[in-house]
Amino acid sequence: MALSVVARAKIRNAAKKGAAIPPTWATDKEGKPTTDPNAALDGFLLPIGGHKGYGLALIVDLFAGLLSGAAYLTHVKSWVDAPDEPQNLGHFFILITTRALGPQNWLAERMNDFADILHSTPAADPAAPVFAPGEIEMRNLARQQRDGTAIDPDMLSKLEAYAARTV
Repeated sequence: MALSVVARAKIRNAAKKGAAIPPTWATDKEGKPTTDPNAALDGFLLPIGGHKGYGLALIVDLFAGLLSGAAYLTHVKSWVDAPDEPQNLGHFFILITTRALGPQNWLAERMNDFADILHSTPAADPAAPVFAPGEIEMRNLARQQRDGTAIDPDMLSKLEAYAARTV
């Protein structure tokens, strides 16, 4: 997940449409807030949660990039700008032996209670209920399995062009 206010793809989409972006999404290359998506793409995405989000983003990049031996910070290649070059993305996983925490039913009860508390929290906007992480993605997956996946026509033509190439 992006630890920026928005994913770079949203900024690319705004640039494609010729639309402005909120000044809270990114800065230009001089570090000044911008509403110009093209200047934002040449600049920096702002982190979620201000300085605390900045710290979280650095930790993720340290674990998934630097410590894993993969690319980090500005060394990560853009699949949009350099589609023929590997991005050299890294991953970091934390595995927890939950049996060491307590009995399975104890953890299941706590996890269900956790989810129940989230779902029973009144939403600020009734049209946008409170979700647990992953629920939106699981709903999208079910919809895509049922109805198919919508792909931007420009992206589809690029994918078809790459698929037609011979190595």
